[in-house]
Amino acid sequence: MKMFKKVLLVTVVSSLISGHALAANLDSDSATVSMAVSQYAALTGLDDFVLSTTDTDGAAGAVYSGTDSFNLESNDQVRVSLSGGDLSNGTDSVSTSYSMDDGGTTFDTTADSVHNGTHTVAASATLGAISAQKAGAYSTVITLTVAAL
Repeated sequence: MKMFKKVLLVTVVSSLISGHALAANLDSDSATVSMAVSQYAALTGLDDFVLSTTDTDGAAGAVYSGTDSFNLESNDQVRVSLSGGDLSNGTDSVSTSYSMDDGGTTFDTTADSVHNGTHTVAASATLGAISAQKAGAYSTVITLTVAAL
């Protein structure tokens, strides 16, 4: 009989503890937490650069070239475009061409992915006849633009 009382007591205590634990959770609810991250990109590290020549400086047909690096970081696919005009010195100008990463003036990053990489911008200017442009300093401004795709 003592054994039966101990088992009964353990069962009753166990039931009370279980019943108490269930009573504490009378209701529950859940919710989904979310957020939307906008597309974003940043260009850094593009600096002024000088074109130089291995030809005779100032000679007809001399080609001047130079490069600089920049970093592009984006959290989605983007398009980078390069624009720039001819180098000029007042009213004189020198025909100038541009490229990025030894390609054209536009490139797209990989679809459906982030991007963080170093790229190169290059400029090349070719002199005309000796009298086609006066001696002196020539310059222009180039612009890199990042657009969402």
